[in-house]
Amino acid sequence: MNAEFHPDWCSRTACTAYLPDGDEYHRSEPLFLKTDDPAINLVICKLADPDGTEEHIELSMLQLSNGQPWHLTEPIAGRELLLPSTTADAARRALAELVDA
Repeated sequence: MNAEFHPDWCSRTACTAYLPDGDEYHRSEPLFLKTDDPAINLVICKLADPDGTEEHIELSMLQLSNGQPWHLTEPIAGRELLLPSTTADAARRALAELVDA
């Protein structure tokens, strides 16, 4: 595989697709949604395997600290939600309605 391959939507600053010690995902720019706690954000982004297949939408609650990149921050309680892109459209529409509200 060509190590230069990145989907058009991949954010190079958050991409870990070719890092040997990373989780090896292409990542889009994140959408940050504020919560009642100013230190905690709901973060939504698109992920794909290094070859560009197996696209997912990732939702995670992150407590961001100064200097720590969002994509290297462990989710609160160590859990995130990964929705396969093929089935994530309903969740995307619901989230868009919340953001637009």
